[in-house]
Amino acid sequence: PFGQYSMVDIDAKGGMQVIVKELMDAGLLNGETLTCTGETLSQQIKRLDPPKPDGNVIYSVQKPFKETGGLRLLGGNLSPEYSAVLKLAGVEGGLENNVFKGNAKVFDGEQELLKALDSNPDVFENFDMIVVRYEGPFGAPGMPEMLDSTSRITALCRQKGIVVALMTDGRFSGGSVGLVIGHVGPEAAAGGAIALIENGDEILVDLNKNELNCTQLQDPEVSEERELAWEKTVSANDGMHPSVGDADTRLLNRMRNSAVSAVFGAGMHPNRSLWVRDPRTPQKSGFKPHNKFR
Repeated sequence: PFGQYSMVDIDAKGGMQVIVKELMDAGLLNGETLTCTGETLSQQIKRLDPPKPDGNVIYSVQKPFKETGGLRLLGGNLSPEYSAVLKLAGVEGGLENNVFKGNAKVFDGEQELLKALDSNPDVFENFDMIVVRYEGPFGAPGMPEMLDSTSRITALCRQKGIVVALMTDGRFSGGSVGLVIGHVGPEAAAGGAIALIENGDEILVDLNKNELNCTQLQDPEVSEERELAWEKTVSANDGMHPSVGDADTRLLNRMRNSAVSAVFGAGMHPNRSLWVRDPRTPQKSGFKPHNKFR
């Protein structure tokens, strides 16, 4: 939604097959991958015979629109899985020398945040980092999208002239605007570090290092103390944190019992599922992406 062109323009210049062929020729896509037509990617592209990138709507790998991508994967003590995703295109401010420093405002679920935005919007201050947790694949369950939250935060920021960031173990919309970080993992319901953040903690987003950190959790004593308190809460609630969402349908209950982390696709793992009788071991192709133009 931030570019000059849309999917209609891409289609007019040859469609997705132009992009697929360009990435395959550059060594960035495995052409032996089987597609839903029964053909491999290479066979499909050979049959379709797409044109070369026009250089205006679709750029080539040799001469890209931009040297770096619009997404960043963040590590750090809040995202040791390197699953946290930040979309650079939507950032409207808050980064000084590619670093954001803010104070945590913690909400155990999106509904808590929406209630605060409705009833007490003045509680949000400049350089707050809103933390929405227990919305991951296991905790929600199902990893819902934070479109409503991010839209209201954007409106609030523009109205008050402030910068408020958001991080969550759930998802956010591709049309979201602002400093928004999703897919933080391990998620809160699984005991990830995001579950240990407290109100007022200092949160650092460093794009020079691609890290997402909580300063207080860098102290082993503080981290251990909070982890023990979290585990005590879980133990007192039959092994499940009280802030997780309701798995009140068969599908949601299935997700709750078999969900895997966002970094692995946020799907359901066969080995944790009783209704998959013959789980197959994935076969790796050995393909290693590389850009032959670099």
